[in-house]
Amino acid sequence: MEPTTRAAALLPGQVVVSLNFDDCLASQLIAASALEARGMRGTFFINSSRLGQSGRLTLAQVRALRDKGHEIGGHTLTHPHLTQLSADAQRKEICNDRVALLNAGFRVTSFAYPFGDKDATTRQIVIDCNYNSARESGGLRTTSTGSSPAAEPVPPADKYAIRTHGSVQATTPLTDLKNYVLRAEESGGGWIPIVFHHICGPCDPPQTYSIAPATLTAFLDWLAPRASRGTTVATMDAIIGGVLKPPVSWPPAQLLKNPSLEADSNGDGTPDCWQRGGFGNNTFTWTRTPDAHGGSWAQQVRITQITDGDRKLITRQDDSSCTPTPVTGHHYRITAWYKATTQVRFKAYYRDSAGAWTYWSQGPLLPPKSSYTFAEWTTPATPSAAKALSVGLSIDQVGTLTMDDFTLADMEAAAPA
Repeated sequence: MEPTTRAAALLPGQVVVSLNFDDCLASQLIAASALEARGMRGTFFINSSRLGQSGRLTLAQVRALRDKGHEIGGHTLTHPHLTQLSADAQRKEICNDRVALLNAGFRVTSFAYPFGDKDATTRQIVIDCNYNSARESGGLRTTSTGSSPAAEPVPPADKYAIRTHGSVQATTPLTDLKNYVLRAEESGGGWIPIVFHHICGPCDPPQTYSIAPATLTAFLDWLAPRASRGTTVATMDAIIGGVLKPPVSWPPAQLLKNPSLEADSNGDGTPDCWQRGGFGNNTFTWTRTPDAHGGSWAQQVRITQITDGDRKLITRQDDSSCTPTPVTGHHYRITAWYKATTQVRFKAYYRDSAGAWTYWSQGPLLPPKSSYTFAEWTTPATPSAAKALSVGLSIDQVGTLTMDDFTLADMEAAAPA
């Protein structure tokens, strides 16, 4: 796999068409052969957990597509409506599909949202899973008039929301496909991803999202000679370009010891591998409380008077067996369950090569919550001076903070093969 591809740059008036095939359908081999016969290559968006199922491509067939020059993209494990899932469930679908495809030997940089279903959370998760781009459904003009653009610019307005004309349907006539291209040519050029699913006609059973092989080949035969006026075919990766980023599996490996705060081997009320910390002028009490989110114990701190400073539970800094070793440049995701009567926040520290601990960074303020609430924060890139990490939750106002079930994960850690 090439580690980097160069992003495309279009000349004025030039049009590039990307032929996309979603859902790893076995009938798409007909399309692949038709493209190859005309010197074209497509992008095949794969649901890795569906490979080998009835009516789907096998892993060997997808590898053969790759070997013939087609691009393999990610399309989630099981093709869900992503916005109906929790953030962690979306991460599992998006990240682990890419991991599976990378581990199978594919260069995977392009993603397609199943059903075109996305929101701001989904978009960010695609970025966090180390994709270079993502394609949605719709957004380009499908008629001769209207306010929507006829083509996506290069580079696109948002490379994690690349627009299309929607998916080709059984009722889509050949003239519509031609007009997608002609409108782009007449509008000054740009990029047109065209999305196909089933390649059959008539289909048995009928398929809404399908195109007859004869219609597809007629379109390709019409499209091929347009290269003479600057209209060409390219894969999604060839347009976006960029480095092949490392895999990100979900959930990432847990880096904390005693993350649920259960173990207290010396019975002093402070969990093993954690410390109760703070500074400044304030009055406080600590409690090992049975009011836990998970397991039997949580930690609670109450500030009754404060002039300055804070109180916090952080991972133990004087015990090297408890402090994770960071990788320079990597980001770390901290999560916890908390409830509080006032605003609280995550904080992070690092130890330098001389053994001194230094304040590093802090997350945004988290709102008061009367019941246990999940919170997360991703650190900035780790500085080269950091040789060990210490993280936790802090409170710096009068009030009570109860916390439990922490995680710490390296967001750029290589996934297991």
